[in-house]
Amino acid sequence: MRIEGSVAVVTGAASGIGKAIAEQLALAGARGVVVSDIDGEAAEKVAAGIGADRAIAVRTDVADEAAVQALVERARERFGDVDLFVSNAGLTVTGSFDASDEDWKNAMIVNMMSHVYAARAVLPSMLANGRGHLLQTIAACGVLTAFGAAPYSVAKQGAVAFAEYLAVEYGHRGIGVSCLMPQAVNTPMLAASVSSNEQLALLKEHSEVLEPEQVAQAALTGIEENRMHIFTHKGSADSFRQRADDADEWVAQMRAIRHGGRP
Repeated sequence: MRIEGSVAVVTGAASGIGKAIAEQLALAGARGVVVSDIDGEAAEKVAAGIGADRAIAVRTDVADEAAVQALVERARERFGDVDLFVSNAGLTVTGSFDASDEDWKNAMIVNMMSHVYAARAVLPSMLANGRGHLLQTIAACGVLTAFGAAPYSVAKQGAVAFAEYLAVEYGHRGIGVSCLMPQAVNTPMLAASVSSNEQLALLKEHSEVLEPEQVAQAALTGIEENRMHIFTHKGSADSFRQRADDADEWVAQMRAIRHGGRP
């Protein structure tokens, strides 16, 4: 997909990866950028930084399908049909099998169903136009796993499955689909998800911490190249391949990392 001249919607765009993507889309020549976030005031500041002629802010709760539909309609009213929908908003939910039903529900709605809501809102016009791109910010755990976060991992892997389904079903009709797969990124979500210095040390030992702008650049390149999986960290793709080639060995290695060398 060509970003220059496009109309893009970015959810979760008030900070972190979403903010960086929105700003870099504008720098890359997007004609219109809709900055969406549940924090409407922060979204307004990001849009103002881009410029009123090319950006607007819309407060949106991506867990509410009607709100996602309204977001797309607002984008269409201001700029025309949406060419790129960046479904970036997410929620970290920790816990294991015994996490509450409410935690499981929240993880699934925000981290998976929000992508379904986005597709329902934009795919009809994209299919009618014969072009469009959906970018889902997933995280590498979508094809690997996240330690101590079963609801988050399961929801993210479901999101990858949905994205791959869309690519298979609609790629021949001009629809591009990409999964952005970062690991540790210097964002408020990272700070919220790391509950101890021990967890932070383990994270830094096994994953480089990137800046949001680095991830955004990878995202834009992946969109223009129409890549299905956009990995941002060294080793993520290798681990994914190992998981496919030898799941038992991959599980043993992940277990060793998780439990301090005890497979």
